[in-house]
Amino acid sequence: MDRFLAMKVFARVVEAGSFSKAADALRLPPASVSRTLQALEAHLGARLINRTTRSISITEDGEAYYERCVRVLGEVDDMEASLAHSKTNPKGHIKISLPQVMAKSTIIPALPEFFAAYPEIGVELLLTDRQVDLVEEAVDCVVRVGAVGDVGLVAKRIGAYTQITCAAPKYLDAHGEPLTLDDLEQHLAIGYVLNHSGRVRNWEFGVNGETRSITMQHKIAVNDGDSYIAAGVAGLGLIQASSYTLDPLLKSGALKEILKEYPSYPRVVSVLYAANRHQPRRVRVFIDWVAELYSRLPTFQVRSGGKPE
Repeated sequence: MDRFLAMKVFARVVEAGSFSKAADALRLPPASVSRTLQALEAHLGARLINRTTRSISITEDGEAYYERCVRVLGEVDDMEASLAHSKTNPKGHIKISLPQVMAKSTIIPALPEFFAAYPEIGVELLLTDRQVDLVEEAVDCVVRVGAVGDVGLVAKRIGAYTQITCAAPKYLDAHGEPLTLDDLEQHLAIGYVLNHSGRVRNWEFGVNGETRSITMQHKIAVNDGDSYIAAGVAGLGLIQASSYTLDPLLKSGALKEILKEYPSYPRVVSVLYAANRHQPRRVRVFIDWVAELYSRLPTFQVRSGGKPE
């Protein structure tokens, strides 16, 4: 029995809460995961996991062993990382979840730089606006916008951006330009449907140190960032989105920023990862690279007005 592999298998079963999810995360057949854990329990002479037909639970011995496994796995990885070859050439596959628009506008264009620095790391991007379960979906880390309330996750702030309100010139020519928030009652917006709730997102503005939420009228609603922006460029309504997404369209003249006197509060961008899971060096270098990337992008430096959430 490979005891080091057995420790990795056991730790992932505990974190995933099931044999099948652990097998998916480890890219192993479920039967192999079950046999490995049985062999580890036989070697230790102790039951680590209680199994039923529908669930598993960790035993008292299992809890103690899990804590030591995490420490040992971390020490081994750090020891390997101390070698010159490992420092310059971390290897393996990482899976990252982040919003589609952010991936297309920020991460993907910069990935050649990452691959040049770390040629032996493979990256899989899970593009979604919904909140993912890191263990269930075998995700190493998540780039998320907004407040972080997930128990068991560590959040590393990497930047912030401002929401801006824009319209296509053709829309403004046809309907005029709103100059105050009260003027928005006379205008149409593009509705953005939130995937986690199915509701259309309200707009938010900072007014006298407080957030004012406005429900906009709309004739068209979408649940995809690219479609949302395309509808705004087509002149179907006003849109409110991140500065990093809309800045190129402002520069090209496809959109015009409006209501500049009513900025939204900046929205924090963070990288999240599991607090109780050891992060391999390939994941740590990716997180550090993303943080450094965002630190040098002007679109992720907060504009004047407001405060990060």
